[in-house]
Amino acid sequence: MPKMNWNDVEESKGNGGGFDIEPGAYTLVITKAEAHPDREYVRLYWDVAEGEQKGKYEDSQYPPSDIMSWKQTALGITKRKLHMLAEFNEGFKPSVAFDNDDWDAFVGKRFGAVVRNRLYTAGPNSKNPGADRKAVEVAAYIDPDELKGGTWSKKLMEPRDQRDPQAKAAAEQREMLDAGAATDIADEDIPF
Repeated sequence: MPKMNWNDVEESKGNGGGFDIEPGAYTLVITKAEAHPDREYVRLYWDVAEGEQKGKYEDSQYPPSDIMSWKQTALGITKRKLHMLAEFNEGFKPSVAFDNDDWDAFVGKRFGAVVRNRLYTAGPNSKNPGADRKAVEVAAYIDPDELKGGTWSKKLMEPRDQRDPQAKAAAEQREMLDAGAATDIADEDIPF
């Protein structure tokens, strides 16, 4: 291990993404916008803009994000998000920026949101396929009055469970097989 000169290292406010914020209402800020025209959406990365958790994800390699889609089935949701962005950012015309593919205009803009946990199953290309995972996500965009007054629905904080019961069962079976293989090797007579 190299010797570190800790006096030359600038301390981070974030935690590298190791822990997520608690479910609840926050003022968030968009830190990056990444368009995916072939898939008809823009991914908006965000961080906490105010309060005790401010800057929670600034050093995170995998900051949380939300999407705005222009698929026909998602237009109502996208309109709500654009409306809330306009409410929080005086003079900003998010629908104009959206229509002009000016995704950089969204960076630095604030919005109110209720954040919840999303429970999911790790995919086949992950380090631990089939394992249960947890991430933080935006449940709903809320207006400034709802945020300040706490009048948003508390049901929005309930986790969204997307875990795959079949993948979890397969992962548990693999663990049992791996444990059984280790036991078989340990129980064999060793010839030396």
